[in-house]
Amino acid sequence: MRVYDKPITIQRQDEHGKWVAWKKLHAFVNKAKDSASQLIFEVRYTSALKEIFSYLEDFLIVYRGDIFLIEDYDDFMEQHLTVRFRASILRLGKFTGSVTILQKVRTKDAEGFTSQTLNVVSTVRCYHEGREGKLLQANLATFTEATDLFQIAKPADFTLSRAYVLECGGKRYEILSVDPLKGRDLYLQVIAKSIEGAVS
Repeated sequence: MRVYDKPITIQRQDEHGKWVAWKKLHAFVNKAKDSASQLIFEVRYTSALKEIFSYLEDFLIVYRGDIFLIEDYDDFMEQHLTVRFRASILRLGKFTGSVTILQKVRTKDAEGFTSQTLNVVSTVRCYHEGREGKLLQANLATFTEATDLFQIAKPADFTLSRAYVLECGGKRYEILSVDPLKGRDLYLQVIAKSIEGAVS
């Protein structure tokens, strides 16, 4: 007999790109037979859950402090008794540091000379590793000049790109690449190159 006693939270992405709690449910939780990184979450059916079927990428499950990306939705034979979600854990480093995001802004003075300034846009928690880190090592074949790797939550109000500079631990970093982790716009992995000289 199934026991639906494990509390889970289903989050969804709102119109501003932020992830907010959508439903708090109790689930029967089991490991997926063919994957060490996936769990099966079975919950009692409600009509509201049908929305997830068409928009899997807009929802995720939070369970025991971990984030799971929903890969599959199964209402067995459309009997509307239970729904089974197959979901993959989003493995992240521990966000124990912080990084400041600076935007490059070009200005022209009264005499027509152009200069570049850096404006603080946001300061966020991050996972950070240097050149010896395992995740960065896996990317060095593509980004040979990379010195550091950062993982951060995706900003909701701007798109992080090479038009920005990172500042962390008294150093500044040029962004070489920005990629969503596991193809979802939830967390970003940033490959960066240290800029010579400490922050003045």
